[in-house]
Amino acid sequence: MPRPATSGRYRVDRIGSHEARVRRRRWPWITPLVIVGGIGIIAGVFGVQAITVQHDLLTAKSELSSLGHYVKSGDSAKIDAVGDNVLKLTRDANSTVRGPLWQMASGIPLVGQNVDAVRRATEATSILAEGALPAGVKLLSSLRIDKMSVSGGGVDLEPIEKAATSLPEINAAFASAKTKLDGVDRASLLPFVDSAIGSLFDVMDQAGPVLKDVQHYLPTLLKVAGADGPRTYMLIFQNNAESRATGGLPAATAIVNVDNGHLKLQEQTSTFTFPRDRQVIFPPEQTQSIYEADTFKGFGNFSRTPNFPTTGEAFAALWHNTTGGELDGVISLDPVVLSHMLEVTGPIKTADGRKLTSDNVVEALLYDAYIRYKGNTNQDAFFSDVAARVFLKLSSGDWDITKMLDQLGASVSEHRLYAWFPREAEQNMAVEMKMDGTMTVDNKKATEVGIYINDAAYSKLEFFMKTSMNVTCDVAKRTVTTSLTIANSVPMTGLTSYQLGIRNKRYQIPREDFVQDIMFSAPPGAEITKMDPEQGDAWDGRRSGVENGHEAQVVRIFVPHEQTRTVSFTVKLPKGQLGPLLARTTPTVTTTPVSIAPTCAPLFTAP
Repeated sequence: MPRPATSGRYRVDRIGSHEARVRRRRWPWITPLVIVGGIGIIAGVFGVQAITVQHDLLTAKSELSSLGHYVKSGDSAKIDAVGDNVLKLTRDANSTVRGPLWQMASGIPLVGQNVDAVRRATEATSILAEGALPAGVKLLSSLRIDKMSVSGGGVDLEPIEKAATSLPEINAAFASAKTKLDGVDRASLLPFVDSAIGSLFDVMDQAGPVLKDVQHYLPTLLKVAGADGPRTYMLIFQNNAESRATGGLPAATAIVNVDNGHLKLQEQTSTFTFPRDRQVIFPPEQTQSIYEADTFKGFGNFSRTPNFPTTGEAFAALWHNTTGGELDGVISLDPVVLSHMLEVTGPIKTADGRKLTSDNVVEALLYDAYIRYKGNTNQDAFFSDVAARVFLKLSSGDWDITKMLDQLGASVSEHRLYAWFPREAEQNMAVEMKMDGTMTVDNKKATEVGIYINDAAYSKLEFFMKTSMNVTCDVAKRTVTTSLTIANSVPMTGLTSYQLGIRNKRYQIPREDFVQDIMFSAPPGAEITKMDPEQGDAWDGRRSGVENGHEAQVVRIFVPHEQTRTVSFTVKLPKGQLGPLLARTTPTVTTTPVSIAPTCAPLFTAP
């Protein structure tokens, strides 16, 4: 029978299939080549896009780096132009990484997580540019740093108050951008990828918390600066040449008035300005028993306690008793803090033409003053002159605020800069900034051991003192031993009678020897089980009591010329979980090395 008829289309399809089969047999590499070629083209396009994204982001980074110069010069037009350019660059980069090629590349094994990290970083950068940059440009444009100083000293608060309105928007953008980066595992990225986007993580980790803090603290800081009305503060200058628990004898003070950012040095005082025969505050009897009887009477002894709020309250009470006025805060610093400040402001000249710098101001105040100027009146005049000139230098505003904040931060970490405020919100701010100097009341956030020096010779010899602190632990016995080593390098000649120990004659020892009350405070709930030396060198210096829940013991020791003494205290820790170990001691003229043995780690939770 004849074959059934077939349609032309069927025949064509068969012919076409046949030819295709023939071509595949003759050139079997055509199809893979097409695939490889397609992949190559896609990879090439992706590579071009990646280079474009990199160029846009690096250019944006370069543009942003110029902002600091324009902010300092107050060039609002240039600040706005930088903002516009960065917005365009980041929008272009973000548009690219949101395309299909980047979505597809993110799914490729091994390579994908790196592509995804770049995509997320670009999107986060875009969020910051869209959400934070406009508000940031507005903030920077209003903060005309070159115009913020006011005549007579102080800061113009109006632009700061205006700038504050931008902070919520900036912080919201940072929070949103952070969610984009939270899914990135930096440990799994290729080194060159992590290096390329690492700066963004650094910005988020460093700038984010700072901006939150600024938004949180700024309303309170504005009040402290007198935005709601005039304020009166007392600055006290602790003299480390005569040791006290929080630094030294408060040899001089300055009363500063602040009104809407305007600063005025009202008056300067010394230990001889105020009466010394009237107790100004009345801590619990078990706290008063730790200290000599005149501690809460005499201006120069209020800093014997390591609990700075007690010191602040004493000065506020003294001011009220003497003048009838009220202080809005007490701020304490020592000559080492002044040296940190002069690193930023530059030197000052004294009335007698000397140039005081960050390198020589400590020696000038704590040693030279007693050699050059005879008598309390002349010495107080010198101290007052230096304080006034530093105040004028600071209030001029002619210095780098960022560098100054760094130096003040260093002073706080060294326990040389303290602040106390009677208002709750302001005191809470001091606590959060770690400027309060408050002894802990429990062991939840920190387990605090403290060993402090109070000069008992009535001397200026501690200018020649060096100290070191050592903490060791016995995990099995659950004990902690805290030791302070003190070295005396007082010269045998060249000192004035005022610098040498006045009380030394009572003990029939050379006037170059240290006579010091060493006070130890145990963590709350801990029991002091051992002291070395047990009784000290003088029976009249042996005292004990409790302060802020800390059991305390005091021994009086002598440290002869060119000799070293070590005083140790051992405590039995309370039961239960303990916060990180915090070791406090008296800030001296030099830095005190603090060593905490690794054996202590098992007793305390990690910070």
